[in-house]
Amino acid sequence: MVICGFHAVEESLRSGVHGSLLVSRSGPRSQALKALAQGQGVAVRSAAVKELNRICGHDRHQGVVLLYESPGGPGTVKANLQTALAAIQGSAPLILLLDELNDPRNLGAVLRSADQLGVDLVVTTIRRSVSQTPGVIRASAGASRYVPLVPVGNLVQAIERCKRSRYWIYGADMDGESLQTVRFDGPVALVMGGEHRGLRRLVRERCDFLVRIPSRGRVDSFNVSVAAGILLYEVRRQQGFPAFP
Repeated sequence: MVICGFHAVEESLRSGVHGSLLVSRSGPRSQALKALAQGQGVAVRSAAVKELNRICGHDRHQGVVLLYESPGGPGTVKANLQTALAAIQGSAPLILLLDELNDPRNLGAVLRSADQLGVDLVVTTIRRSVSQTPGVIRASAGASRYVPLVPVGNLVQAIERCKRSRYWIYGADMDGESLQTVRFDGPVALVMGGEHRGLRRLVRERCDFLVRIPSRGRVDSFNVSVAAGILLYEVRRQQGFPAFP
């Protein structure tokens, strides 16, 4: 897989991926990445800008490209939801379920917020959803490497599994209760809908609560990545930001 740009490459190296670092320019940031890669045992070589353009398919790579062979670190995709739920520790578990997100920039931004707010697990759907592509890694600025991710075939069944693990399910929906009156109690599972149609009917019906963000704008609603950041922050705020520095 190809990872482009300073932030995404740096975080991927720090998370322990293995591969080759290609660099087309000199400078302090490039030298720092070279030193980090060499310290991790990652091969480093110089490359022409044209070569990086060809590998990435664009010219927005900032002169650094990581070709990695095998992901590592806590952001590795998990194969089993039940095992991933059982591995969550702490007094205030928070997981995020995404109902058919299609835009890699949205998924990347959501994963960046999930990393910043200490989300324990992100669940995505296998069908009609973007996977962890180079575009997602780039949009997350490398944060996707630190968020445990579980793809599932059926989100409704995943919600039922979360309920059996004693999570309360909160779905983001325009017809839900205003965020200012919602109390997030116990283990929390937040469900965000896709970009175009929000939560699907069966997913919405499985939620214990529906919640909306108060707004007064003229456009339809918040972008899903912005809404996820707002809701995750409010959950953590009510939980007292557990284990945050």
